[in-house]
Amino acid sequence: MAPDSEVHKRLFLYSHPRTRSNLFIRLLETHPQMMTKQYPFMFAFQAGPEGHWPEEKRAKRIAGSHMSKEEADKKTYQAGLDEMETVLAKANEEGKICTIKEHTVHLFDSKFMSTVVHLDHPEAPRPVLVDRKLDVVGSETEEIKLPIPNPTLLPDRIIATMSPVLIIRHPIFTYTSYLRAATVFGATAFDSEFGLMTTYRWQRIIYDLYREYYDKTDPEGKKNWPIVIDGDKLVEDTKGQMQKFCALTGLDESQIQYSWNPSEEQLSTVYRAFVGTIKNSTGIIKTTDTSLDLEEHTKKWTEEWDEKVAKQLKEAVESSMEDYNYLYNVSI
Repeated sequence: MAPDSEVHKRLFLYSHPRTRSNLFIRLLETHPQMMTKQYPFMFAFQAGPEGHWPEEKRAKRIAGSHMSKEEADKKTYQAGLDEMETVLAKANEEGKICTIKEHTVHLFDSKFMSTVVHLDHPEAPRPVLVDRKLDVVGSETEEIKLPIPNPTLLPDRIIATMSPVLIIRHPIFTYTSYLRAATVFGATAFDSEFGLMTTYRWQRIIYDLYREYYDKTDPEGKKNWPIVIDGDKLVEDTKGQMQKFCALTGLDESQIQYSWNPSEEQLSTVYRAFVGTIKNSTGIIKTTDTSLDLEEHTKKWTEEWDEKVAKQLKEAVESSMEDYNYLYNVSI
């Protein structure tokens, strides 16, 4: 492993549904020095008391997670922040590197989201989060205030002290994969949640946020950050991508394993729809469909669903390409 001064011990993976983020996390988890925490805010966003989903879909999400409404009501943004900071503290205490993963869209309030996509439901109040600094060792640290506006719900201190990693994948594959999996909780191509999940604007906002912050504070030292990973590159050249990632973060790539035993974890219905493949896998599953011909895919989508759904998917892909290409061009 590289000297401690070069090791990034607090990583935040800003993910997007169906971008191979589960594979990336699975690879990281094979490293003996890695501790991970996934989705501290997902349930709060979807079905918690401050959530953004309509009541019917929220009820399906709760039922699919085998959780009571009382348990679901405890899944607040504050609970997620406290849990995340607790894991960061545990990793620090054990001398480990910690990666927190969350889908980027779950980190914004509805007022901000409505400036990017149309939302069918009423604007929800902004959740109130208190940074209890459960991950801070020793005496109270000086308050950290970003020199630029922070559009997320995360405290400025968390933004400033986490090393950012973003993951993307071509929208032709991402959006169809999301639609197939999300039917488990009643999602369709015509609800507002589909619009939230079929844009790379959230990823671009986070990338630009950090770049502006680093340009003001450490332009040379942070010239390669945030790290952007493309999920299809990760599958096609897994070792090469991990070598590049480890070189930037100070991880010892030789400690990464590229095969593993399938998980014996009992998965909820919702969880199985999204992570069942990686949980049952023993290594990298190569992609068979790599065509980027949108017209060809639109015909396939018409056969799988119908013309209206295919048109919706095609428009979502087309509207995402500018942001996707922007991020792909800076990917490792």
